[in-house]
Amino acid sequence: MTAKSRFKRSNKAVSLIEAALGALILIPIALAIVDLITIVIANSMNDTAVKNCARAGANQPNGNAAQLAGEKALATFKQSGIVKSLVLDELTWAENGVCTAKTIMVVKMPVPLAGFSEMTFNGKATEPVVGTAPR
Repeated sequence: MTAKSRFKRSNKAVSLIEAALGALILIPIALAIVDLITIVIANSMNDTAVKNCARAGANQPNGNAAQLAGEKALATFKQSGIVKSLVLDELTWAENGVCTAKTIMVVKMPVPLAGFSEMTFNGKATEPVVGTAPR
């Protein structure tokens, strides 16, 4: 018997080892992609929410009505399962000026990698005030 025939490897075993090593590399990459997609979606949701608050406030005749309209716009915003909290941090209204809204959104990550189980997004939007008539 020759040494070559004694150490012949099975193709099935080699394929199994290759699949296992490939999974060790591909699974963490796939999980990181899920987190990145969540970050992009959450950022878009926060941007939409803060713009809606600023628009609603800008259509009001005074600052008190603008604050109420901004809170109402945020209350009607449909949140998904990834959003832990979404609050209107600040809404400033200036007559014949601009209405600025700031929101804070806390998002829980679906796959907490490297200790990041939550992310906080801060949004800011400014709209021209259109709720008052010129004098």
